[in-house]
Amino acid sequence: MRKYWTICLLSVACTALAGCNQMGVKQNPSSTFEQVRDQFAAQSSYAFYGRTKLLTANSANANMVNFSGRKDGEAEYMNVKISVPEEKRVETLSLLREGSELYAKQGQGEKWKPVPGEGVALRQEMDNWSPGFCFQQMDEMKKGIRQLPDENPEDDLEAIGVTLDSAKLKAWLAAQLQEQSATGSRIQSAAGPFPGHKPKLKLAMQLSDGDWAGASVRQGGTSIQAKPSQDVKALVDQMDVEAEYTIYYNKTTMLPTNMTMSIRSAYDLNDQRVKEHSQVETYLQNYGRAKPVPAPAEGGK
Repeated sequence: MRKYWTICLLSVACTALAGCNQMGVKQNPSSTFEQVRDQFAAQSSYAFYGRTKLLTANSANANMVNFSGRKDGEAEYMNVKISVPEEKRVETLSLLREGSELYAKQGQGEKWKPVPGEGVALRQEMDNWSPGFCFQQMDEMKKGIRQLPDENPEDDLEAIGVTLDSAKLKAWLAAQLQEQSATGSRIQSAAGPFPGHKPKLKLAMQLSDGDWAGASVRQGGTSIQAKPSQDVKALVDQMDVEAEYTIYYNKTTMLPTNMTMSIRSAYDLNDQRVKEHSQVETYLQNYGRAKPVPAPAEGGK
């Protein structure tokens, strides 16, 4: 009898211990993030779409960027529509990345054009809205991870919040601005497709027009400085920026269904303190079922 009770007690203890371990893993936000990240990285194909929202300043700029695309193996295709409200038009471009090679085009009938290595604008545009780059950014910059309240216990979705390190965010923005202002490749090499293209800066969208860098104009055959150039280091040093990703994931498959990057920044521009609050919403679907991406020699949607 004593032996029987000993076995029963051991069984109960093992079951309880196993339950605690499972519960511990489930309640550990860092482990959850790593599992979602790894499951996402293991997918050979998926489709995505999203948009940006500028929640402050002029409402005409409220929806500045719409993007959609798909990944297939090592290739990623993206279509980006950028609102230019002051000109009452929408700029559309298509991007195709195969490994380290990037191609770009406008219009369905055009051919893909290779983007040279100094074509920083289009490379930044691709990274800004790529879901894969978002997870890379989170992995490199995460400062804190927390499990968010389950909004609907009846569904299969749960959410975690990933807070990014402000110092690392500022260093990333500074690197983007330095690339854009580099001699001979400011914004975009004239030899590549879309010369003069200005990528939207996720962390400070109102800097995207490039006014912070100053502008040279020609007058009487002589190039003069229209206004003083603002030093990148000085611009970023006085900036306040914070950002957090909210990742919704399927608790059965541990695959992300959508994520929102919320960004708040404040910086000095044209003798004013600009305060900005924006969001980047990204939705993921068709895991393992996305259409193949076009080849550089093709057109395609």
